[in-house]
This record gives sequence, C-alpha cells and structure tokens, in this order.
Amino acid sequence: MSSCTVFWDFDGTLASREGTWASILLEAVHEVDPTGGTSVDELAAVVDKGFPDHGPSGLRFYPSASAWWSATSTVLRDACRHAGISDSTAARAADAVPQIYYRPRSWSVLPGAVAALRATVRAGLHNVVLSNHAPELPQLVADLGLEPYLWRTLTSAALGVEKPDPEIFRLAQRICAASPDSWMVGDNPNVDVEGARTVGMRALLVHRVVEDTPARSLISAAGLVVRACGHRES
Repeated sequence: MSSCTVFWDFDGTLASREGTWASILLEAVHEVDPTGGTSVDELAAVVDKGFPDHGPSGLRFYPSASAWWSATSTVLRDACRHAGISDSTAARAADAVPQIYYRPRSWSVLPGAVAALRATVRAGLHNVVLSNHAPELPQLVADLGLEPYLWRTLTSAALGVEKPDPEIFRLAQRICAASPDSWMVGDNPNVDVEGARTVGMRALLVHRVVEDTPARSLISAAGLVVRACGHRES
C-alpha cells in the first residue's frame, strides 16, 4: 500500500556547510602538501564549471563510492593542474576531498529541521532525504543525528540520475512505495519544487522569499504536509 511520504532535500534545506568546492579542494591540497602554492580563485576557474551531470547523457550508476568519485572528480584534478599543481599532488588532493567535504563538524543542522522531521514522524508519515549528493551522504545524515527521523536517504549517486530530472522522482517514489501525490520539500524552486511537480508530486519551497511572500520555515512546511495528508499534528 502506498504511503504518504515526505521527500526532503538535504543541503540548504535540512543542513548546510560553509565553503565552496574550490575552498574545500584548496584545503585538501594543503593537507597533502602544506607547501602547495595556489589560491581559491585559481582552483575556482575550473571547479566552478561543476561536476558532470548524472543521467542518460552524463554519469551513470557506480557500484562503489570510490568508483563514483573516480568518475566525478576529474574536474578536481583538472583544477589542480590548471593551478600548476603536480599530477601526484592533484590525485592525492582529489582523493582527500570526500573525507574533508563530509566531515560532520563542517556541517550544521538548520533551525527547525529536527522539529519538522519529528512532527511528520509523529503523524505517521515517512521521511526520506532525496538529494543530489555523493555516496557518503547517508553516513553524514547519521552523524548529524537525523537518521532516527528518516526512513531512508537516497542520493543522485545511488540512483544514477539527479534532480530535477523527472526520473529521479519516479525512482524515489517506486523505491519507497510512495503515493503519487507525496511531497517534496526543498530550498531550490527549480531543482526541488518544479522538478517534483513535473511527476505530479506536491512540493513546498522553504527558506526562500518569493516576491512579497515571507520565507516558509521547515516547521511550517511540516505542519502543512501533516494536515494535507489527513493526519493530526501532535
């Protein structure tokens, strides 16, 4: 039987991290070679072009985290070489990025996240994280103390496709046996909200001011979802 499921974006919705990919890569360079002489701007010239997209014309499913990072981190190694860093240091720095990026102490759970997740759990709903992220996200979610309120964590890396591609929402619904009119809550109007609506899901934007409408909080979003799913708030 299909359940009323709430899919939550992670980065920028439930938690956040300081720094850019270029600054994280610079930290990795300095960890493997403290004498490495480069700057965030030099690395950003290449890193800001972004990682390859997931999907039919881009990245596919990879059976392990190491295989996924090997395929996706080409841009990190290219950025290092662009900045004049040796191939060996570039490779070691790229290998260090996942550990640095997913250090729990570098992340903060956003205000209202735990209360919102707790409210939906108490109402009998299933919470699922659905995020464009690397394979390590489920462990970070656990390290941040959010796992008790979640049914599962799904990533673009695990599914081989990323938001806003409609296929990722369809896959998530099938995996979770979710009803067609389940909810997506996120901070990106295009990637989270419009993407979900293309497959008939209901969606809410949080943390963003839209025209003259105040930003919706996570707790407010949870309350709306609970009421819409016909459950009593507690």
